[in-house]
Amino acid sequence: MVIALLVFLGIHFLGGDDKTTTTNPSTQPTQSVAGGQAQGATDRLQNAGFQCSDLFNGAQGAHRGCFKFDEVSQAEVIFQFQADGTIISTLIRSVNRENVNNAAVSFDAALQAIGNDTIGGSDVAKIQAAVKTGQKDAKVAGSWGDFNLFNNGDSVQVSGSKSGMESFDLPTKEFPTTVEQMTTALKAKQYACTLACRKDLGRSGSQRIFPLGGSSKAIRSLDIEASGDPAEVKAALPVAVADAMGVLKGPDVAALKTFLEAHTDGKPYAAYVAGWRVQQTGTANDDYSSQSISIKYESYYV
Repeated sequence: MVIALLVFLGIHFLGGDDKTTTTNPSTQPTQSVAGGQAQGATDRLQNAGFQCSDLFNGAQGAHRGCFKFDEVSQAEVIFQFQADGTIISTLIRSVNRENVNNAAVSFDAALQAIGNDTIGGSDVAKIQAAVKTGQKDAKVAGSWGDFNLFNNGDSVQVSGSKSGMESFDLPTKEFPTTVEQMTTALKAKQYACTLACRKDLGRSGSQRIFPLGGSSKAIRSLDIEASGDPAEVKAALPVAVADAMGVLKGPDVAALKTFLEAHTDGKPYAAYVAGWRVQQTGTANDDYSSQSISIKYESYYV
């Protein structure tokens, strides 16, 4: 099985009800490394330009994501490991909407960074062969475990878990703020709200805030977007972020605000923050810019 994609990414990357629960007591992000396979994989990925963070890290083990985003490509390696650093499951994804070859090259580099020392060179070779021969949806049986490959050319993904091991369940995250509460507050700030809350931006642009809840109506994902003239988007996106985050309540909000305030340069990124997946994607040229920030609970199926 595979991760649903929030993220993102798209994210998008999603909403709806997540049935998973967690018994892990720690859901705070951390850069700590347990050693062993996790240490090696993290070091190699960071040396290749990935930024790594933990969704949770506790006595049982951890769930780590390493992300490398730019305007045209997205690469991520997500893996879980036991307390001694032994990796028990992984998901590797590479997306490049402009260049299929670059997507494959990025995927292969990420696969080797985590794979050779974790799942072994023979299993890496089997996955590489499946990609090179153009297989789209394939089951790849290996000695470390079995893998699911999805290859659409501009998007390549493989996921798998170690034989005999079960992945850790993920926390179901939500804010105590409901969709209705956020919508009411944004209307008071002159947003027009239907499915999303919207304000006009300049002559043809807009800024939008889209909260999405589960069955409890509590917010489980939040998209904040701006599009239009690049200068107007640059000024409007932080305002939209402040408008949305000013409504949210809960123990995670302070850490999320701090992170967002430290990432206002418009560059794409993804990270785990206070147990949430946070990412920014977008495109820009001289005449038009579109930027989107997503805060959502993670989904992970391998």
